[in-house]
Amino acid sequence: MTSTSTKVIRMADYGRRMRKSVHAQVVHDRIAQALKGSQRVCLDFADVESIGATFLDRSLGALVAWHGATVFRSLVFAHCSPSVAASIGKAFPQAGPIRGASRKKQPQARTALSGC
Repeated sequence: MTSTSTKVIRMADYGRRMRKSVHAQVVHDRIAQALKGSQRVCLDFADVESIGATFLDRSLGALVAWHGATVFRSLVFAHCSPSVAASIGKAFPQAGPIRGASRKKQPQARTALSGC
């Protein structure tokens, strides 16, 4: 049995309040590149306070438009604050429920929105 390759992208590198569309394009490009080389990409939202709808649309929304909602099978969201989890859930209801939405360590359940 082979292990699953996971690439972690630290979202706080793009700001505590993620709103700028220029950063959204960079994040989109990083995720797209990571998906080419990994079976799973973990988006680590530790220290991120909020994320804007436009940012989500231009980063994750563009991936969904290109790959379909199945792209969420390869994405893992970790350390989401309640605000970040709510924003993601509102923008992408097809991503499923966001469990353990807090700054604390996420449980290791194998869902797309549970933790790295």
